[in-house]
Parts: sequence; structure tokens; C-alpha cells
Amino acid sequence: MAKINHITILVKDIERSKKFYREILGLKPTFEINISGNQFSRVTGIEGVKIKFAALKSSSSPVILELAQFTHPKKEIKNNDFRHFAFEVDDVDRIYKRLVKKKVEVISEPLTISDFHPKVDGKRFFYFRDPDKNLIELFNKKDTLYSS
Repeated sequence: MAKINHITILVKDIERSKKFYREILGLKPTFEINISGNQFSRVTGIEGVKIKFAALKSSSSPVILELAQFTHPKKEIKNNDFRHFAFEVDDVDRIYKRLVKKKVEVISEPLTISDFHPKVDGKRFFYFRDPDKNLIELFNKKDTLYSS
């Protein structure tokens, strides 16, 4: 069964947003990184993507808030371009095959992150869209993902 893991929102200024969520809601950054490269371009479907990224967490909830500031492309990102929610699942490949069979719009085949950062290396995931074009991420459980 799928378990909600994180929600990603787009921000214009990641430092301002981190401060807001820290001061207003008490969320603490657990992981920050600049994201780019062919693996992320492929899995997001956005050529040359570069993102300033931060994962924030509350001590009272297992759900992570991800902040994403696109530095490339420099265009205004539409609501349904990258904002998404993510489910942790037991077998991402099995679910991917089921979605393809049901003719669900998938962005890419499952991809395993490698040679990027120890906290995310080994994460196997893909994105797909629901009938209203909302972006959803599915990924295999990874115990060290965004750990402090």
C-alpha cells in the first residue's frame, strides 16, 4: 500500500521560504542540495533542469515538505509542471507496469539515482499524472532519504 511521504511546492526564493516555514510553522531543514544533471532531466521531463532544493520536517509528522526553486529553466513554471506529492511504495517497477497497461500518462520509466548524494543515491522513482494533470511521484522506500 502507498504511504504519503512528501509534498513539493515551488518557491521563488528558497532562503525566504525556509525562513518562513521555520519561523511560522517550526519546520526544520533536514537536507539541502542543488539538483541538476541528465538523470533529473530525464525523470522530470524538463531539459537542463537545475533546482535549489530543501527538505523540511516537523517533529510531529512523518510527511516532508520539499521546497524547489528552479534556477533553470528561467521561465515561470506552471502549477502542474513540478508541484507534486509523493507516495512511498514497495515495488515501483510493478506499479509502473500496471500504470502503463492502464494507459496512465507517465513522464518516464523508473530511474535509480546514482553518484549524486549518499542520502538520495539508490532512490528508484518515476512521475506520472492523474486525470487532472496533477503530478505524482512514486518511489521505493529508502531508509536514509533526507535523514538528518
